Amino acid sequence: MLRRPRRCRLGPALGIVVAFGLCERSAAAHPHLQAVGESSLGYTDNAQASASNGGSGARTQSLFWMLSPGVVAALAQPRYLQRLAYHYEYDLYFNSGASSGSSHRLDYRGFFELSRRINLVLGGNATQSDRFSKVAFAAPGADTVGAVPTGTGSYLAAAADEALAFDLAEGWRSWQSGSFVLQRPLFGTEAPHSTGVAARWGIERTFFEDAVGVEARGDYTWVTHTVAVDSTPLANQRQASAGGVALWRHDWGRYLTSSAEAGAMRVQRLSTERGFWTPVGAATLAYATEDGEAEAGYAHTITTNALLGQTLLVDDFRLRGTVPLTKKGELGLAGTLGYQRGRLLDEYAELATRVSVMLADVSLDWQATKLLALGVRYQHIRQKSGASAPPLPVSFVQNNILVGATFRFPPEKDMPRAYRSPRRVDRSDELREGMQPAAQGPRGPADTR
Repeated sequence: MLRRPRRCRLGPALGIVVAFGLCERSAAAHPHLQAVGESSLGYTDNAQASASNGGSGARTQSLFWMLSPGVVAALAQPRYLQRLAYHYEYDLYFNSGASSGSSHRLDYRGFFELSRRINLVLGGNATQSDRFSKVAFAAPGADTVGAVPTGTGSYLAAAADEALAFDLAEGWRSWQSGSFVLQRPLFGTEAPHSTGVAARWGIERTFFEDAVGVEARGDYTWVTHTVAVDSTPLANQRQASAGGVALWRHDWGRYLTSSAEAGAMRVQRLSTERGFWTPVGAATLAYATEDGEAEAGYAHTITTNALLGQTLLVDDFRLRGTVPLTKKGELGLAGTLGYQRGRLLDEYAELATRVSVMLADVSLDWQATKLLALGVRYQHIRQKSGASAPPLPVSFVQNNILVGATFRFPPEKDMPRAYRSPRRVDRSDELREGMQPAAQGPRGPADTR
């Protein structure tokens, strides 16, 4: 039974490697290769994210050592830009042997200019890891806030996404995007099996500093080996949601831009033929330069947590960013401050258990030399839930402090940077390093997440 997830692990990796090789043959298309080594010494006051009520084991304080080697490959041409990265991580907890473990992660991101009017962005990742590592070692500023299970375990997570953008005519743009997520427990871990697909289609009209449009959305999720909100086992759960929003974007000066959306979604539990309508909406204010970006946002939406195998109606508040503190950028600050408050949906699409999560994650990094960066990081996680037992989310608090170093050869400035989709109406925040400048070529797709 454990062999099946292991075979699944190879599928996303093979697909990403094949996509990385689908490029035009050119003498100038030699990949840029970079070796990466990272090591940190840290302290945590809750090694296994044990529940506050002690229901999932005693809370253990521990020093830990993290070692993570990796390799990055990048290809940059006038009509495409791709990056493929692999990282291995080993975490040794000195006072909690059960928490020690390792993880593997493969990431791919590519931008392709299919014609002067059509652009394509492809992405994917696959991770085999201990579950708690996802909590303690998520990248700062990565915009990840959500409920998590407590304790330890091993899992396979895979995701893929694509976004296709069309410049239909002067001032008119359309886009289509899709995504896929997979979550599987490994090596005897008891956890839900989650699969999900999503699709988006939209069109907008631009007016100098403003853009208005509409977007249709649809999602389908399938979860097995899950439980009800009272912890009793459930049969296979299937859910579909569909709806749409109206969109508005506006540029405020050279570096600031905002976006807002409002609409409605229909959520249908196919297993019980029950459902409901709910309003959805979001608003963001974003800052972006060539060297950094920051964002403040709020969203009211329906989301499915693949790790928990549960669907929630949430209010999500986030502040995140990666910003240089000096003119040359040798000192930088990255962080996430997020709060998510929501209600679990039961099998009859009724609002049930309350769950809230707060994440404060900040790091200060100093580029000591071209190859070596030093940093210090603090993370606070507080989860509060009405559930009493895993695999439902339960209440816990965790604090982590890390001091570490990162070695990159060649230095990061010698590598083509990853493509960054534009969010501004004028698209001046697009990053296409190593490619034809956006002002001289076709415009890239907007962020359709």
